[in-house]
Amino acid sequence: MILSNLHSHTTYSDGLNTPLQMIEKAIELNFESIGFSEHAQCGFDIDCKEIEKKDQKAYFNLLESYKEKYPEINIFKGLELDSLNPTHEGNLDYSIGSIHFLKIKGQIIPIDFDAEKLISAIELVGGKKLFVIKYYEEVLNFAKTCNFDIMGHLDIYTKFNEQIKIFNTSEKWYLDIVTNTIEELNKLDKIIEINTGAIAKGYRTTPYPDLPIFKILKDLNSKIIVGSDTHSINHLNCKFDYVEQLLKENNISKIYTLTKEGFKEKSL
Repeated sequence: MILSNLHSHTTYSDGLNTPLQMIEKAIELNFESIGFSEHAQCGFDIDCKEIEKKDQKAYFNLLESYKEKYPEINIFKGLELDSLNPTHEGNLDYSIGSIHFLKIKGQIIPIDFDAEKLISAIELVGGKKLFVIKYYEEVLNFAKTCNFDIMGHLDIYTKFNEQIKIFNTSEKWYLDIVTNTIEELNKLDKIIEINTGAIAKGYRTTPYPDLPIFKILKDLNSKIIVGSDTHSINHLNCKFDYVEQLLKENNISKIYTLTKEGFKEKSL
């Protein structure tokens, strides 16, 4: 069973619940561990609420105090870093690297805010294929220049694909680009996240990455972690049973979790 989540947002950024409420819910669910990954300060007006640098010390101190108060669960302090400004203060137990924006012809455009802005980004860059190429170039540049541990929601731009068919994620050219990217991420020792956040928000019925990519992850023996990208205690383990089923259907029997000794492989 999947009894851990490292992708959690609280009232310190754009979540609905406090860290303490998250911890209490995780204990109720018999979780082995929980990690907090507030959005680190990025600085863009179009960004979601983020934890400012001046507040990060208090955030880390609070989580350290909870580590002592709740020894029955492992509590880890992290941040979700954005590719365009991956800066933070303090020492982290782990970090998630994510892409929420692309810089295209001098414009910074969010790619998971709404479908209209995504389509504008696609048109500005010159079409779907050029968009996908640019996105994964950004993924690899970010992975090579930032020492984050987990690649968050690898294909987040597919968020609206079930509502408006924008990308055909089964085309050979598309899967070739994704395969090449995952190969490079593996070489950089990045852990790739299976993320259920868009399911919780009602945008998707399947997790990130899209289902054809599960086979690639298996074939390339990628390191995998499961995260709910939760913004509420009600979604802390969102569709984890379903994800476990998908992993087993794709002959993936092991995932990674964070322990006090670092990231370790665990059997499902």
